[in-house]
Amino acid sequence: MRRTITLVGGMLVLLSAAGLAFTAEVGGQDADKELQKFQGTWVMVSGERDGAKLADEAVSRSKITYEGNKISLITPHQSSETIVAEIVKMDPTKSLKEMHFVRKKGPNAGKTVVGIYEFEGNDQYKFAFDPSGATILKEFVTKAGTGHMRHTWKRVKP
Repeated sequence: MRRTITLVGGMLVLLSAAGLAFTAEVGGQDADKELQKFQGTWVMVSGERDGAKLADEAVSRSKITYEGNKISLITPHQSSETIVAEIVKMDPTKSLKEMHFVRKKGPNAGKTVVGIYEFEGNDQYKFAFDPSGATILKEFVTKAGTGHMRHTWKRVKP
């Protein structure tokens, strides 16, 4: 019994430390405040891949939900299954703000991907990234043959 209590106590300490590590890695108060801006559900209003506009059907069926540092993403142009990811770092101090996330489920699961983003008011933002995780984009433009994506998301009002 005592051993069980010790193990449970140890696990709680580790979980607490992991939460603190996330806060520190995300980047402090500025990043925590920035993460709060993303909370909730968003729908895609436009997108492109490889320099070409996404089909209207793919755009209209896409949505993303942020709960804390967890992401749940439905994007038919990327995967037929829901993509699950975890934000591991944010840097809102860069001129092109960065969000680092690890896909837990979906294409390129296990890879860290770095996306750049910019809010356009409180209820819309644009996001560009290389889904393979090989490149950090330097602009909100995609080019043919790269696999790079750019999405614009609008908040769903409750």
